Amino acid sequence: MSQLFGVALRGTGSCLPARVVPNDEFTDTLNLDTSDEWIRSRTGIRERRFAGLGETSSSLGTVAARRALESAGLTPDELDLVICATVTPDLMSPATACLIQAALGCRHIPAFDLSAACSGFLFALSVAAQYIRTGTARHALVVGAEVLSRAIDFTDRNSCILFGDGAGAVVLSATPVLTAGLRSIRLYSDGTRQDLIQVPSKVTPNPAPGAPLQPRLEFLRIVGREVFRFAVTRMIELIEQAETDCREMGLAGIDVLIPHQVNQRIIDAAIESCGFPAEKVMVNLDRYGNTSAASVPIALDEALRTGRGKPGDTVLLVAFGGGLTWSSAILTL
Repeated sequence: MSQLFGVALRGTGSCLPARVVPNDEFTDTLNLDTSDEWIRSRTGIRERRFAGLGETSSSLGTVAARRALESAGLTPDELDLVICATVTPDLMSPATACLIQAALGCRHIPAFDLSAACSGFLFALSVAAQYIRTGTARHALVVGAEVLSRAIDFTDRNSCILFGDGAGAVVLSATPVLTAGLRSIRLYSDGTRQDLIQVPSKVTPNPAPGAPLQPRLEFLRIVGREVFRFAVTRMIELIEQAETDCREMGLAGIDVLIPHQVNQRIIDAAIESCGFPAEKVMVNLDRYGNTSAASVPIALDEALRTGRGKPGDTVLLVAFGGGLTWSSAILTL
């Protein structure tokens, strides 16, 4: 039988655009019927970052990747795999991961994109982990990168206020210690509810097949109330599953919860329902908004840089989004 390896978290990095967009800009510049207080009370978001001219998912992802490699003490030519999770690629083809590979100056290694919306980073993490566990790759780069500001409808106050741009990245490395790093991961999808969150592309049929009366889909569309209920329910399930998994693995418990940074009310409702301590939850959505696949790796990088996550801690990553998809991962720092 071939040797199996553990999957260690070797390094993290992130990149946020320089342009800060406070809530007031939606009122003062875009003349939307909203306000800073209205947005903060419903979402917890104070500001977000928007990509500037020339900034793309690949450019932001490349900077995050370089920082993750520096944190890991590795060079680009030591990587064996690059995966980028995104729903806002630079191009339909080639993959954003290939652009990042070229910008880093990697060898001729596999590089491809993965699309699972806000759960994309955890789905990509799972794929990279399989390469490492089986010995196919020794070092893997996983990037979550988005420029959702270019896919939102700035006349819709209910959706355009939610999203921001950014990128996060991690380097995973093989280790002989099977109980190190990534301990478990859970992935789920429900395509029957795909209409609740959608982002169109250049080839999206309009109107959609079988729906001749459906409005033309030109921008990101989200059915807010139903998505809220879905997110709270799934986050509760994922936390409770993880607590059971920790007990079965002999872990003392979850030291830090890093959820998808989607809405403060969703996070509060979920942790209150399952009795999870608020002081153990990493939240930065007030500064960055919902950055989709970039959300979890940005928050993970910030947690490590600020000391929220310390060596030996058990960290739970939780995400949910379009697809519908939802996912979780337990890792030991």
